[in-house]
Amino acid sequence: MYDRELIFSKNQAVTTGTQYSTDKYDAGSAPFNINTNRELQVACQVTTDFADGTSLNVNFVESDNADLSSPTVLASSGVIAEANLKKGKTLLRTAVPRTTKRYLGFQFVTVGTHTAGTVFGGILRDTDDTVFPAQETGYV
Repeated sequence: MYDRELIFSKNQAVTTGTQYSTDKYDAGSAPFNINTNRELQVACQVTTDFADGTSLNVNFVESDNADLSSPTVLASSGVIAEANLKKGKTLLRTAVPRTTKRYLGFQFVTVGTHTAGTVFGGILRDTDDTVFPAQETGYV
């Protein structure tokens, strides 16, 4: 389940060149590592099939700049061929790594010009409680 304040791309068209997510997370004036317990994940998936391009690479980035320029890549999908860019395809899903900069978002790097193709993604809570189980203490 996504929180609307943590959605970076909501059916965002990705066409050509290097683009950034339409929204970003702002950690505020004193940035800090937002995922100390490793419960947060970042995910991005295709919501409309891509057409007429060659490939796409999705990067989860952090930046000191609100427009996400001069970013540091925190996680990457690697290059994904257009034949695999079909509706429902998960492009990137990983735990949010250690962060130090104020803004977080996606960077989309395309090869070729896509005439169709949209993505959805952002930060969500990890639902696999077997990896990091909640432990309550203090009960007899």
